Amino acid sequence: MTNPEPLFKDPSRSAGGTASARQEEEAASRADLAERLDSITGAGRPDGDAADLVAMSAPPWHTACPNPYLQDWLTRTAPAGADDNERSDPGPFLADVTGRKTSLQYKAHSYPTKVPPEIIVQLLTHYTRPGDVVLDGFAGSGMTGVAAQMCADPDPALRNEVELQAKGHGRTVRWGARRAVLNDLAPGATFLAAGVTLPVDGSAFDKASAALLDRFDREYGWMYATRTEKGREAVIDYTVWSEVFTCSSCGGPILFYDAAFDAATGEVAEQFPCPNVGCGVMTRKGKERDNGSGGGAAGKTTTSKGLPLAMRRRKVPVRLLTGEIVDRIDLRPVRIHYRYKDNGKWFTGNKAPDRDDMAVLARVSQLQVTGVPTQPLPISEMVHGSRLAPKGFTHTHHLFADRALASLSVLWAWAGEEPDGDVRRALRFWIEQAFWGLSWMNRYRPDGFSQVSQYQSGVYYISAMPSECRPRYNLEGSDPKRGKRATLVKLWSSTKRRRDTVMITTGDATRLPLPDASIDYVFVDPPFGANIPYADLAQVVESWHRVTTFAADEAIVDERRGKDIQVYGALMASAFREFARVLKPGRWMTVEFSNSSNEIWGVIQQGLADAGFVVADTRVLDKTQSSYRQATAANAVKHDLMISCYKPDIATADTVRTAAGSTEGVWSFLRDHLTHLPVTEGRRGKALPIRERFPDRLNERMVAYYVAAGIKPPMTAQQFYRSVEQIFVVRDDMVFLPGQAAAYERFRLTFKELEAATLFVTDESSAIMWLRQQLKRKPQKMHEIQPAFLRELETGETPDTLPELRALLEQNFVTDSDGRWSVPDPAKAEHLDQLRTRELLRVFDSYASGTGKLQRFRGEAVAAGFKKAWAEGEYGRIVKVGKRIPTEVLPDLPAALAYYRNALKRVG
Repeated sequence: MTNPEPLFKDPSRSAGGTASARQEEEAASRADLAERLDSITGAGRPDGDAADLVAMSAPPWHTACPNPYLQDWLTRTAPAGADDNERSDPGPFLADVTGRKTSLQYKAHSYPTKVPPEIIVQLLTHYTRPGDVVLDGFAGSGMTGVAAQMCADPDPALRNEVELQAKGHGRTVRWGARRAVLNDLAPGATFLAAGVTLPVDGSAFDKASAALLDRFDREYGWMYATRTEKGREAVIDYTVWSEVFTCSSCGGPILFYDAAFDAATGEVAEQFPCPNVGCGVMTRKGKERDNGSGGGAAGKTTTSKGLPLAMRRRKVPVRLLTGEIVDRIDLRPVRIHYRYKDNGKWFTGNKAPDRDDMAVLARVSQLQVTGVPTQPLPISEMVHGSRLAPKGFTHTHHLFADRALASLSVLWAWAGEEPDGDVRRALRFWIEQAFWGLSWMNRYRPDGFSQVSQYQSGVYYISAMPSECRPRYNLEGSDPKRGKRATLVKLWSSTKRRRDTVMITTGDATRLPLPDASIDYVFVDPPFGANIPYADLAQVVESWHRVTTFAADEAIVDERRGKDIQVYGALMASAFREFARVLKPGRWMTVEFSNSSNEIWGVIQQGLADAGFVVADTRVLDKTQSSYRQATAANAVKHDLMISCYKPDIATADTVRTAAGSTEGVWSFLRDHLTHLPVTEGRRGKALPIRERFPDRLNERMVAYYVAAGIKPPMTAQQFYRSVEQIFVVRDDMVFLPGQAAAYERFRLTFKELEAATLFVTDESSAIMWLRQQLKRKPQKMHEIQPAFLRELETGETPDTLPELRALLEQNFVTDSDGRWSVPDPAKAEHLDQLRTRELLRVFDSYASGTGKLQRFRGEAVAAGFKKAWAEGEYGRIVKVGKRIPTEVLPDLPAALAYYRNALKRVG
């Protein structure tokens, strides 16, 4: 194997080197990767031949497989004199966060989900310092790498915004590039990441891309040549095609464009007549009804049951450029939109295809193409396979019209001939942006600004009226000065990037090629449940590289691939454990969560706990209002969330393990946890309560950490609440260390009031916490408590049964001779705890002895029963009751969920 040292010799790739020298260096790098590939197996390595994997890579910086150069890079690029002992804990990021979707890097490509890099810059400047190593384990298209580079030279607006924000929170910003490690399972995603993070000579790309289009026009421009109605020479911008259906009543053809589309308004009619004489009226959904004419040629317009008849899909034999004949929906060209030049000015128009236009299409159909992806689509495993196969699209090349397939095969091959590796990568980065937009999936949208990239995002869908664009029209845009090519020229000409600041690896996030404790901060926006089938969507692009995602390792919910939420949860927990392995102790991870499923939210929370992370803050990313607000509800999943969590330091973890069943470990954990929580927060003249400092949330974090570590929590919730008040300082119902309390008190003096904490009564646990808050202020009688209690009571049906107010008071509080309820003193409370626990376990026993789903239950009884069963090793009992609880409800019971998930692992 060759010595890897030359691969890192010239990271800036200075212009001083000759073209031949750079090409020799690139060839040596690729040869080195080719030698190493035999030893790179598993770990999510994409499917593809070694030669194709090497061709898609830019070693050592980007590899389309697990990157074997990462450890060497970490050593060689480490900043001199760095001392982690001098670093203070930044605490969770609390400021408002904004992000623009207009930056050149963001607009450079389309990808199902992207976080604006400006948002990540704000997080990086909070959690890291120059030279730190940032990991994005689900990097997608590389926005974290872009943000790491932005930190070196931010534009003035971003610099001012970040510095003002930091100043408002008493911080200073340390600008300078961060080092980034980007990992994704999809080779198509990491290729995009390389495109926006590795340097490209913008001028060289400009010349090469312009030459490519000019060459295409010279050699293949005839495919898109036409004439206006007056005989002027013109070029086609796009051709509108229409699906042909069969009327189920008369059996005649229905050209959808002619029958349903109104060219004057640009709208598709809700109802339209069958064009065949004497037939019915079709609806937009494909139904028809009798128009009173007595029926069509078939003699009837309804089924034997009197239901409307539907249009039938019409399939015809079609010969493809690869030589095969397939049965596919009948698509015909119906309108050509063109442009022509007159006296130096461009004009546009449209017409129906004429005889010459049809002759051109016939000539194209006789071409033969090579080098195009012809592999079958895994229809049975694809989320949207049912949208494709019934229409006759079962292979990748089926997705393209003849003219588009021929054009792309030529452009892709020519781009591969470019001798300079950076420019070659840039050309293919640019061309692959057109794969979806030049496919049959590009919809005709007459009300759009143009017909460029009018496919439906995130789904395989071929409409009844596709729009087939000319390659130059797509790749340059309807306005070449603002189109795709111009955007990329501007991007690569204006951004300053060092080659050695970002390393890109392609593989499984659960098996990263990184050493232990080598990462300073993790930002991750993972796939969430069944939101987006990334591997499915990637096939259109990846198949042209002949390198495809190893979908077996993809962390999604996909019934077709046998991945239910339990499998997804296990994959996510494994990924989080891997992030914890490579993250340095005491450092932070930010997880963006975007899913409306309560169950997925619960799986993510449990996965973090299983990995040993402790959540310190959860905030709602309100993209509409561009604000970043604290999420106080346990199941806040209706918006994007930002979860701030940290990996406990080694001393705390050792103390908890050593102390095992004693309370010493609890207080050691809590002291460390409190140091990671924000001490103050305020806005608009009000001090804000910090939800993570409330005793119930602290108890939840402690229980989750203990259970994930396989240790029995040594106290009940009530014991925890009482002891916290005795050992720590409580201010405004929040728990502080002594030094923190002093800082909080000084802070409170500057505000007139404390904004009320959002502590709605939703279940038994929150009801007890609410009552403790009220009765600690002053003892109260039942009739004084009840009105306020009812106001805070969240309405709506929930399976978690809330006992009556009087039962809650009797089981958890004490009353004096005047009937005033108050928080019990420790001696009395211990006795109440015993009585209450005995009652809760009695209720739990009834759940354990029954069968079927529990329509109603007491969450506190479940938690108490799980705690006892865990201590006694009765994991099967926990699983049995857990399966009786509706899956969408378990995330609302954090402590019970922690026991249940861990018990599932114990029983297999």
